[in-house]
Parts: sequence; C-alpha cells; structure tokens
Amino acid sequence: MTLSELEARVANAQPGDVIALADGVYDGERCKLAARGTADHPIVIRAENMGRAVVKAPLLVVGDYISFVGLHFVEKGSVEIRGRGCRISRCVMTDVQVGKWIRVRAESREVEIDRCRFENKTNNLEETRGCQLMQVYVQNQGERHHVHHNYFVDVPDGKESNGYETLQLITEGNPYDPEPGDCETVIEYNLFERCNGEAEIISVKSNGNILRRNTFRDCRGALVLRHGDGNVVSENFFFGEGERRAGGVRLQGADQVVVNNLFHSLNAFGVGMMDGASDDLYVRVERALIAFNTFVGCSPAMDVGLNHSRYPNGTAPKDCVIANNAFVLGRPDVQETSGLKTVRLVQDDEPVNWTWEGNVTDGDLGMPARDGIKTGKVDMDYLPNGVVAPGESSGLIGNAEGDYPDITTDVLGHSRGERKTIGCVEFPTEMEDGGPLTAADVGSGW
Repeated sequence: MTLSELEARVANAQPGDVIALADGVYDGERCKLAARGTADHPIVIRAENMGRAVVKAPLLVVGDYISFVGLHFVEKGSVEIRGRGCRISRCVMTDVQVGKWIRVRAESREVEIDRCRFENKTNNLEETRGCQLMQVYVQNQGERHHVHHNYFVDVPDGKESNGYETLQLITEGNPYDPEPGDCETVIEYNLFERCNGEAEIISVKSNGNILRRNTFRDCRGALVLRHGDGNVVSENFFFGEGERRAGGVRLQGADQVVVNNLFHSLNAFGVGMMDGASDDLYVRVERALIAFNTFVGCSPAMDVGLNHSRYPNGTAPKDCVIANNAFVLGRPDVQETSGLKTVRLVQDDEPVNWTWEGNVTDGDLGMPARDGIKTGKVDMDYLPNGVVAPGESSGLIGNAEGDYPDITTDVLGHSRGERKTIGCVEFPTEMEDGGPLTAADVGSGW
C-alpha cells in the first residue's frame, strides 16, 4: 500500500475499521487522512509489526477518532491533527527533518499522545526558531488533551535562543495573559532526558492544566508556566545530573500551584518566580502556592524576582504561600556547598504580602530571617532510585504546619495521613515504592 492508497482507504473507512500497514517505507507528498470514527469505534491505522512501517512523509489528520499505532516516522514524517479524539500511540519519531514533529491545531479536542519515543532532533542545530518538537494549540475551552508515558530524549541545543521547546502548550494567538477559561490538558508520566533545545523544556501558555509525575534528567532548561493561570505542577522529579543550566519550575501569572516535587542538584534554580513587566510580557506572579516540595543541592532553591534585561525593575511576586518545603543545601556527591542559598531575592526586593509556614532549611537562608522558615539539621535518606526521603530521626516527620486539605498524598502517591511530613515524601519510604521514571517505564516498548 502506498500513501495515496492509504489516503483513499481512510476516506472510505467506517467507524471500527483497522487498516494494517505492512513492513516497508511509505513516502511521497503530504498525505491527508480525512474520516470520522467514534469514541467507541475509532478508525485505527497500525503497523502489522511494531516499528516496521516507516513513514517518510507528513500526515495531516482532518477528522475524529483516528488513531496511529506502532508507526516509525523519519525524514519528513510529521503529524498534524485537526479533530477530536485522535491518538498517536506506541510510535517512534527519529531525527525527523521538519521543525515541528507533532502539531495539534486549536480546534482539536481530546487528542491523546501516549507511549511514544521522540529522539535525536538534530534539525535544531540548523533551523531558526519554530522548532517545537510537539506544539499543541488550544483555546482554553476544555480541550482535555492527554500526553502521557512518552520518552523524549536527545533534543540538541537550538541554533538560536528561542523557539525550540520540546513540548509547547499554547493558547491560540499567544496572548500574554489569556482570557479566563481552562484547557484541562494533562501531561503526565513522561520522561525527558537531555532535552536541551532551549530554556523551556515544557512551555505552558495556557490556563488550568495539570503537569504531574514526569521525570526530567540532565536537561538544559525548566518546566515553565510562561503565560496563563491556574496550572498545577505536582509529583515531578527534576535531576540536574551535572547539567549547569538545569532548572526546575519557572512561573508567572496567577494561582499557579507547585506541590509535591523533588528538585535535585539543579544549577539554575529549583523554583524561579518572575517579576511582572509593565506591558505584561511577564505577568506578575500572584497567589502562587509552593508547598511540600523537597529541594536538594539547588543553587538557589528558590529564585524570586527573575527578570528580562528589558525589564530590570518589575513588580515583585505578590500574595504567595510558601509552606512545608524542605530545603537541603548539602548534597552527598558534592563536598563544597558553602555557596548555596535557600532563597535568592534577585533585586533584593521583598516579595509582597507572602505567607511563610512550616519551611525548614539546613543552610544559608540567603535573605533576611522571617517567621515560617527555620534553620536546622535535616536528616535525609538518599535511595538508589534517586528519591530523597526523611530519615528515621528527621524533624520533618509529622511536623507540617497549616491546613492543606487538598494535599492528601505525597510525590509517590502515599497517603499524607493526619500529621503531614514536611517535604515531598512521607515517612517511611522504600525504594520499591516507586519514584522517578526510567526508559523501561515509557515509550513505544512500554
């Protein structure tokens, strides 16, 4: 079967039809696949043998409930989706030579991208901007896309400084401050390794999304809440692993939530918070909740008042709650930690009307002392899988302060119980309880 024959087959397909692609290479001009399956009976285009149907041309999907399973995309083999309920599952994209490998248009709804492997995006080295590996446009009208159990690996540094996000979730028109309305997209259980395209590994420019249980290793960038409000970042693992520009979560906008995350050995920052700019290019951080996170050997753990060179004196973050975080400045793999700071106030400007509650640090506070963050010894266990948990004698156990009824579990999914522990992990914890993702947990072979 050729791509032209596939286009004709799909045009005549009925809900529930399965179209199998034999082993071989599928090349040609852009292939438009237009059909309508249903939620219960999608139209499925699948490889007879996983990974052996090799697609070298771009695919345009215009329709509903059309699924791809087990295809291998190379050369110009990209996918653009305009529809509802479409799915890309157990596929591999290797060194595809177009800027955007997957593009979901704003009119789409409930698109699922799962258990795929995206690897070796070498065209970042040659192309100028517009090179987001996966770009999802939305209108913040309950799109409910789902991106999960994927493996993103070896995304090189971009030729320029901007436009090389590994995953971008962006409101149509890219307003600096999107209008009210939630997208409700979930990005979870994805592994990012050596995703170095630019400073934003995941860039969220949308409202009301959940980013949870992802793992970042040796990546030159951060998860960034760039535009939009009301996003939740929870139960993620960030490991610097020697990358000097590795970061955790950077945010701006209102009502952002960062809870139950582990930030480990990040040389840029654990959590970075932006000052607001006069033209709203950077919207002031307001009413953020930063709670029950563990920061280990980050430099600094929190960077407050980050700014663009064009806006050196913006509006400081306002009305935020910083609660029950464990700041561990020492690292077992680094002997010299004297330069590490718990908090860096970039302009030496005090945040406006912040609440500090139940936080503990074992090192240099980095700012004037205040109620709600105390300095003391923090006894931690370093498990082989990378989880950093309180040891038996730790003063973190059961000593969280305040009432946070929505935070009922920890980073591993364990119940917090009535007396919550400071930091992202409840006591006791064993290595087999789970933790950071590995390549065996995600991708097309999962």
